[in-house]
Amino acid sequence: MISFLKQKLNGRTMLLLLLLCGVLAIFIARLTLSAVTEENHIRVKEKSELTYYLDVIYDGKDSEVVTSSDSATAEVKSNNIYIEDKIPEGLTFKRFLTSEDGTIGAVKRSDGSSCSGYVVDDAAGLHYDAATRTVSFTVKNLKAGCKLTVGIVTETPLLSDYGVDRMDFYNTGHARENDQSLNSNTVHAYIGREDMIDYVVSYKYTGEVPASAPAAPANTSYVQGAPVGVEASPVAPGYTFSGWTTEDVTVNNNKFTMPAKNVVFVGHFTKNTLYHVSYTLNGDIPEGFKPPITKEYASGVDVKVDSLKKGDVINGYRFLGWTTTDPVDLAPGIFVMPSQDVEIVGQFEKIKYKVEYEFQGTVIPVNPSSVLPPTETHYPEEIVTVNNNIPSTTCRINSGTETKPCVFLGWYSKNTFKMPAKDVLISGEWKIADDLFSPIITKDLKENRKYYKNGEVIEFNITVANTESYPIKDVLLTEQLDGVSFIPGDGYTVLNDKYVKIGTVPANGNVVVKAQFTAGSEIIKAYTNRVELIGAIADNDKALDTSKEYIAEEDFYISNISLSIDKVNSRKQKLNGAKFALYSDEALTDKVGEGLSFGAIEPNKTYYLREITAPDGYKLLNKTLKVVVDASGKITIDGYTVDYDEGVNTVSIVNDPIDILPSTGGTGNIKYIIIGVAIVILGCISYMIYTRKKGYEC
Repeated sequence: MISFLKQKLNGRTMLLLLLLCGVLAIFIARLTLSAVTEENHIRVKEKSELTYYLDVIYDGKDSEVVTSSDSATAEVKSNNIYIEDKIPEGLTFKRFLTSEDGTIGAVKRSDGSSCSGYVVDDAAGLHYDAATRTVSFTVKNLKAGCKLTVGIVTETPLLSDYGVDRMDFYNTGHARENDQSLNSNTVHAYIGREDMIDYVVSYKYTGEVPASAPAAPANTSYVQGAPVGVEASPVAPGYTFSGWTTEDVTVNNNKFTMPAKNVVFVGHFTKNTLYHVSYTLNGDIPEGFKPPITKEYASGVDVKVDSLKKGDVINGYRFLGWTTTDPVDLAPGIFVMPSQDVEIVGQFEKIKYKVEYEFQGTVIPVNPSSVLPPTETHYPEEIVTVNNNIPSTTCRINSGTETKPCVFLGWYSKNTFKMPAKDVLISGEWKIADDLFSPIITKDLKENRKYYKNGEVIEFNITVANTESYPIKDVLLTEQLDGVSFIPGDGYTVLNDKYVKIGTVPANGNVVVKAQFTAGSEIIKAYTNRVELIGAIADNDKALDTSKEYIAEEDFYISNISLSIDKVNSRKQKLNGAKFALYSDEALTDKVGEGLSFGAIEPNKTYYLREITAPDGYKLLNKTLKVVVDASGKITIDGYTVDYDEGVNTVSIVNDPIDILPSTGGTGNIKYIIIGVAIVILGCISYMIYTRKKGYEC
């Protein structure tokens, strides 16, 4: 188990782990970075390889509160994470460890599979500065829940080169993202003797410490005479650090020789001049959208451009992109803050979508473009009126050369509709202008029930009858109740949930189309299912009489009323084993159900409740209870209190216990039994007194 430190970074959390591996003979000892046990303080050999692993782990929380963990990852990615690691004094940098192809990729912590995130420029992006003894690289787009590892191979020295009996190596990594930075935990290894007197090197801040500053370096211990490197100066974006200073030793080239005393380094931060990054939106702005707030940054700090990208659509508006006249490049999405304010400008355009018309079927105007309505454009949510101004014309029959006068049958659309955020294509048909026909449409429930409860599927049969002596074709039906959808069947084709097409209705025949609706959780609700025939043609130049409406309706109801019975004794203690039966008639012949809970209850109806099994030791309720349900679903039972909560009615019914004394005349005999028992007790007491007086034991 690897433990780690974490700190909030720009609304997300970046976790940096540093893992130390010491090569000892033929095994590698892995130690957790935040370990405080003796496992972390390992002894290694002189002139051996000592490998550090920098594990960069990114966890986070985005604006939609998506989090990551070892078992799940979120689509949250880091910006540029800058990593620095100063190699401890005395160690010699040897090389970096990467994959065989020279790349450094991230993996998911949960399963080790490939993950988003990489080192910029791969192996070429790994740098070692011999002058400062510092390793540095940049990690980009690391996904939350993922880990990226870079290995740093060093070599331990000979103690004789330094004239000491022990050398200690402490390593702490540093990371920075946006305006926050933090330290990793510190790992420790040493060469030489174990039983040495050592002295402490400590670091502390003075003055005001920025919230973005990492913690001061951890305390380290060294023996007298050991070489010690001064820790790297911390970075707090927006501040300048004074450097580490001390009066305890003389520092040359950022290192010193450990004296026979403790050494304390101090440093302080000075706040830099801050500059503003502001956002302005020109023109119309989507409803509810607010431009990003102005923020302050110090010169040289990475600034992430707001995530809104060119082409993004918000509430019917398309974003055209961010621009600026200031000397920064917005294209990468991150820029380095200059020593001046930066104004970023964006703009939206309101999106219009097209409404186009087309003719379909076997009868098409000779010159369709002369009668086809022109294409229109509308904004989303705008009310569109369908163009029904279609003049009569002549049409070709079955794409042949024969033409006849024809009439427009209408569009497969409502006369008005609210424009969606997409293009709309409306189709219509023509018919040769001769005689008209009028089919009959009816609808009924497959089950003859008035009420349905949550989850039940309600099926409808829609019958289209043709009373003519010739077949009619391409009959188009539409459902108008939200939630009702057509289901596949014989003799017709489901175009979508709301439209169905019957290929042919035979002469003097009919076709049955099926539809369904799933009942919801409403307590009580009335519905009217309305279906309309909106188009049909025939092969003999007959046309649908569009002056009539072809509508069928069917009413149905959702009812989610229930009755629950709590069986208790006179002390309100719950009893088990009871069973009731609920009937819909007073003669108790039409049973609705058995048990202690009844769900198929309808409003405006009276039921009758009878106990059929009593709990052990209790009398059966000797009466039938009248259960009256009102229009709202509330139940009343004479002589009982019924609790009501969102359609659920609960009643407590008390059972009397069975008499355990013999019933030889009712409760009036009890006093005689009590008197008899008392006489027996008095007789025993008198006998005991008598025997004591005679000197006998009782």
